[in-house]
Amino acid sequence: MNIVFVTVINIIFTCFVDLSKVFDKVNYWKRFHKLLDDNIAASLISILVFWHTNQTAFVRWHDISSARSSVGNCTRQGSILSPYLFTRYLRELIASMVYSVPSVVMWEVPM
Repeated sequence: MNIVFVTVINIIFTCFVDLSKVFDKVNYWKRFHKLLDDNIAASLISILVFWHTNQTAFVRWHDISSARSSVGNCTRQGSILSPYLFTRYLRELIASMVYSVPSVVMWEVPM
């Protein structure tokens, strides 16, 4: 029986991106321009513009509601479009990470 010990020294570079607050920080004007670049119909984008620029929020606790206030840049959560709009905003970042250097490379070690 042959026992083979393989010593491999690898340098591993990692990158962690904290996306926990990114839904609240998305600039929707940039996102709308990206949708125009994708040749999305201007009429659909104008609906999204109206939807985002006229959004308000309030807090309700039991039977008491706060005053409404306008909502700034963000991605609306819970909408059927939210995942698409969010990933469209980050598409270039994701593509640059995927197509830069292979994340994981596996070699078969001959025995």
